[in-house]
Amino acid sequence: MMLLPRQHTGLIGDSLRHDSTRPHGIYSLPSPPMSRPGSRPCWLPKPRLPAMPSLLERLSPELQLLIMSELDYQSLIFLSTVNRHFHRLIDPGRMADPADKFQFVMRAAKDFPQHRPSEKGRDHQPGNLECYICFRVRAPEYFDVLQAPTACLDPHGRVVSDREPGPGDRVVSLRRFCIECGVGHGLHAPLDCLTTRAGQFLWICQCRKVLRKPDCLRCSDCGSTCPLRPKRVW
Repeated sequence: MMLLPRQHTGLIGDSLRHDSTRPHGIYSLPSPPMSRPGSRPCWLPKPRLPAMPSLLERLSPELQLLIMSELDYQSLIFLSTVNRHFHRLIDPGRMADPADKFQFVMRAAKDFPQHRPSEKGRDHQPGNLECYICFRVRAPEYFDVLQAPTACLDPHGRVVSDREPGPGDRVVSLRRFCIECGVGHGLHAPLDCLTTRAGQFLWICQCRKVLRKPDCLRCSDCGSTCPLRPKRVW
């Protein structure tokens, strides 16, 4: 009588015999799933769906502008930073009330922590300052130390800087303004020398560009050179 070796069965009845044609489970790696031609690979992130417009964006443009006309300067600034739609639609400097802009920049420069001066040890950082022309709070390097306290205006409201004041001109007091606004409104004349509140030395060329001394002593556009005289006093 022939004796055959006993075969042990598994839990589901399959024989636990060694199959030389099958790779061992320890060394086998799962094959990546096959992707169909033209389909997106499974390991890439799914594309983000476009964000749904908010309830305010769904309103008509006329109604949106009507709502925004009731907002204060601070709310308009915040809303203009929400998304691209409101950034294109809202111009806080043009839409806000002048008195509201005046009050906000004054309060922001004094009360907002990020604009206060820092005196930690030897690291002294001067605080930011407010400009009452563009109604922005800016760093000290944007402001002139010897800013003019007054200006002479003609009957049309233009700054008189190239002639002597006439009978129809009037002298007005000036609040703080940044160098950029001073150049744009004629409060800083060409060939003026400026010293910023951060200790930088600047001068204005004939084409009204603000250049730094001593890095640039000659304007490449208009050819004017840096004057060797102090800033003109109004």
